[in-house]
Amino acid sequence: YTTLFRSKADEMEGNIDEVVVMATRIKMVHRGDTIIYNADAFNLEEGSMLRSLVKQLPGADLNSNGEIKVNGEKVEELTLNGHEFFNGNNNVMLENLPSFTVKNIKVYHKSSDISQYLGYEAEKKKLTMDVQLKREYNTGLLFNSELSIGTNDRYLGRLFAMRYTDC
Repeated sequence: YTTLFRSKADEMEGNIDEVVVMATRIKMVHRGDTIIYNADAFNLEEGSMLRSLVKQLPGADLNSNGEIKVNGEKVEELTLNGHEFFNGNNNVMLENLPSFTVKNIKVYHKSSDISQYLGYEAEKKKLTMDVQLKREYNTGLLFNSELSIGTNDRYLGRLFAMRYTDC
């Protein structure tokens, strides 16, 4: 048997021109009741916004109104680095925050301010999706503009600028 095996191996012997080894990244982990999605583990087109990333998250659903559900439960609060963003208007962040700036997305049940102050759960916890930015993008300026002119008095103008810091 050994002789037969060696002869088969000798017949199959050959040179390989190139070998590409690609490491995979873990897309999500659970830490207690928190789901942490690693944004770098998802394949996104260049220039895509946060909306594209959220659509690819396992267990997450996103509709056109900006309503997000994770495992069937509605996300009541979308935050940026733990802070409220545009008074709960999810579409502003989903359509204007570039996906390459995102490090992690954490989904967890957050206690209300009153519950934290009192030291016990006085109100129901909110399901929160917290978008964590990469360190190099924690302070900066985002600018997004669009201008279109057509026939018959048709035109479109759009401008979005945002400066953000840890404060």
